[in-house]
Amino acid sequence: MVAMPDLRLSHVRRRATLVRMTSVAVLGLGRMGSAMAARLADLHDVRTWTRSGGGSPAASVRGADVVLLCLYDGPACRDVLAAVLPALSARATVVNTTTVGPDEAEALDVLVATTGAAYLHAPVMGSTPAVAAGRLTILAGGKPSAEVDEVLGVLGETLVFAGPAEAAGLKLVANGVLGDSLASLRRALARGDALGLPRDAILDVVGRSVLGRFVDGRRDVLDAAAARPEATFAAGALAKDLALLASATDTVSDARAALATLIAAGALEAADDISVVGVAAPDLGWLGDARLDVSPEVVADADVLRPLHAYALTHATGDPAYLDDAFLPTARVDGYRDGELVSWALDEFRGVFAGSPATDETARSRRVERLDVRGSAATAVMTLHHGDVDFTDVFVLLRDPGSGRWRIASKAYERRAAGR
Repeated sequence: MVAMPDLRLSHVRRRATLVRMTSVAVLGLGRMGSAMAARLADLHDVRTWTRSGGGSPAASVRGADVVLLCLYDGPACRDVLAAVLPALSARATVVNTTTVGPDEAEALDVLVATTGAAYLHAPVMGSTPAVAAGRLTILAGGKPSAEVDEVLGVLGETLVFAGPAEAAGLKLVANGVLGDSLASLRRALARGDALGLPRDAILDVVGRSVLGRFVDGRRDVLDAAAARPEATFAAGALAKDLALLASATDTVSDARAALATLIAAGALEAADDISVVGVAAPDLGWLGDARLDVSPEVVADADVLRPLHAYALTHATGDPAYLDDAFLPTARVDGYRDGELVSWALDEFRGVFAGSPATDETARSRRVERLDVRGSAATAVMTLHHGDVDFTDVFVLLRDPGSGRWRIASKAYERRAAGR
């Protein structure tokens, strides 16, 4: 059911036909829960509970026809349900809008079923503006009853799917697309900046592409012309959802890694709106003494960059002492020089460096082109422009489980004439 465009007029028309208003308990008053409670209050008898307000949620659900969960994650749902299940009426329906994993959704369904009440897993697509306009997309894991359908119709359009796990999985897929789109927006802005294009011109063009929905309404933030806005969808919440997606599908999400890195670096707050992801960047100025930078398409973990910085300093200064900070003692360096395979132990590699910078060092540059971290292992690609010769270095890095320190375990390289 699609909500009528004028909620107050619809309220007047429908009050005459309703025998009684549906009693709705909204548990969780974060951004989404507060918006849903406000939207429903004109048409239904709404009572609310929030953890920060204290007290037990059980009092709010007694006699409620619909119990709407608007919580952060699966553990929060389990905790709240444990408190309210004894107070649930057998005729009640628990409608859970929380984003959780498919297995969690099925477990919550089983938990509620022990009371005789019904459970509908119903995560939503859309944020607070969509709630206020009655334009959410609700992914229902089963056909809602007429009473529940009437409540959900005030919030938006309901799509019906086979069960809780299917609805939960589809929400994770949708948020995966959201994360990938934000990563694409970061790359688009970085590429435009690298080309020296005006930010407003970049946004004009990107706003007419498939990424337009992220530019609309957040242009001032993306143009770095305004303070960070109040969040409609928090970056930390998206990071949580992408972690659920990665776990449920046994896949790796570049967007999840980027969010985690930006938050850990302090360039992005968990409470920031997701639009800030498009422009957030850690401070990498400390790499400059090695004439090293990082591709704007890479969101770099500073701890992983440290051995790469030490390696670049070895080239910048000619001092092989930096190799001890860059490499594990057992590391090897392999590559082809003049058609012949060269395979050096670390002590042999030291002999490449003369102890002083190259005469053309001020014209040389180095860039980390790729960085991929998987737990305690990582790979990186660095391009070095050294006069009439270019190098591509491919590194494998390991993190010491005791100290947490990263160092290079091996390097393979390609050497070629500059510009080739």
